[in-house]
Amino acid sequence: MHQQGRSARGGSGRWVRVRSALVGVALLSGFGVVLARAAKVQLFDRARLARLARDQTRREIEWAPRRGSIADRRGAPLAVTRDVDSIFADPAAFTTSRERAIAAGLLARTLRADRAKILARLTGEKRFVWLKRRVDEETAARVAGLGLDGVEVVKEPKRFYPQRALAGHVLGFVGEEGGQEGLERELDAWLRGKPVSVQAVRDARGATVLAQGAPDPADLTGATVTLTIDSAIQLAAERELSRAVTSSRASAGWVAVVDVQSGAVLALASNPAFDANEPGRDPAVWRHRAVQDQLEPGSTIKSFVVAAALDAGAIDPAKPLYCENGVWERHGHRIHDTHKVTWATPPAVLRESSNICAAKIGEALGKQRLTAALRAFGFGERSGVGLPGEARGALPDPARMADIAVDTVSFGQGLSATGLQTVMAMAAIANGGLLLKPFIVSKVVAPDGKVLLQRQREEVRRVLRPATAREIGAMLEEVVEKGTGTKARVSGFRVAGKTGTAQKVDPVRGGY
Repeated sequence: MHQQGRSARGGSGRWVRVRSALVGVALLSGFGVVLARAAKVQLFDRARLARLARDQTRREIEWAPRRGSIADRRGAPLAVTRDVDSIFADPAAFTTSRERAIAAGLLARTLRADRAKILARLTGEKRFVWLKRRVDEETAARVAGLGLDGVEVVKEPKRFYPQRALAGHVLGFVGEEGGQEGLERELDAWLRGKPVSVQAVRDARGATVLAQGAPDPADLTGATVTLTIDSAIQLAAERELSRAVTSSRASAGWVAVVDVQSGAVLALASNPAFDANEPGRDPAVWRHRAVQDQLEPGSTIKSFVVAAALDAGAIDPAKPLYCENGVWERHGHRIHDTHKVTWATPPAVLRESSNICAAKIGEALGKQRLTAALRAFGFGERSGVGLPGEARGALPDPARMADIAVDTVSFGQGLSATGLQTVMAMAAIANGGLLLKPFIVSKVVAPDGKVLLQRQREEVRRVLRPATAREIGAMLEEVVEKGTGTKARVSGFRVAGKTGTAQKVDPVRGGY
């Protein structure tokens, strides 16, 4: 019994020692694994883990460019950029689907947005997503009040037109991709500025902090544009145009005011108008009719036909022409005057606006000289004013021109022109016979003061001798004083002009 007890105790002691040894080996093995892992981390994975840590706290934010301003000739602001609030999120801040779902519900209600769309953005892998851009201050404050980690309010530039609808067609407007219409589109490369990427980090509270501070505004801002437009003249033109369109029950209209000595456009208005702050979705309203619509000029063309004939010596200003008592059968067609005219000198042809005698003057020029003279006045080619979508109008080819077309073109049918083309042709008479290139942008200046563009008077060509220009100018004064244009008289001022009542072509029947 005693011997057996010793054997049992001896075996038990050996087992304890064996177990202790096994535990020691296990502990040493565990320490070895930990040490090996630590060595691997320190020696081999240090760079990778540091990169992962940075990725968890740092991200790149693209700082939106600040669009350059547009001002009128006197410096009055027409288009400016203001800071507004926008909401963005870092989806990585939400670690569980429950957190994302709760945040999406709160944000959808606050932003009045679709919850599913908000949730989809919070679920993505991007570190920066917009939730809603350019919100009002009250909405931004409510979002900030939610206290959601990873959701923040940031200031972002927004285009604003302080004079609302004034010169809307000239200015155009801006969309998410940049300038959409008008000068905002034409000068977009200069106006838009350049985005700048900045590094941002998340602090211990999850707030975003710029690692290197905000970028210099000069690095973001686009160029400043100064126009030739005078806001006071533009406003007066738009008001009068609106009254005229309403009183005549017209569907549309346009007005152009140009300095005839320089070609600077002081006002350029189209109606219907639109507010560039809220341009709507109807492209027909955005149409700048003064430069994009092509219409038959009607009797206004007689000014240039008579001028060209006088300059070429094809007619004698003092010699009467027989106007056929109001009806003329010619080339198988019948030409009418609105009232009977028997005999008329060239000044009277303009004063009475005789179609028949204008046709005879056109025939005195002939196909080649007639079309060449009208092209010299700028018809059939773009004026180069610098607005998008400008039409060139149309002149007939003299080689294919029917005989009757000489007559119809001479009183304004069978060709098309824009409003600005007609105004610049009239300006050539007013300034002594020079066709000028119209311009609406005076200067473009970069943020550092460098002048990128400067426009001044530019002569295209001489179209009349100065003496002829003075002579035809005096005839056009008579039109206003004694002829069809008496409504244009202004007490105390010399006014010259020519009325024109264009007919619209019927595209179905082919007539007028």
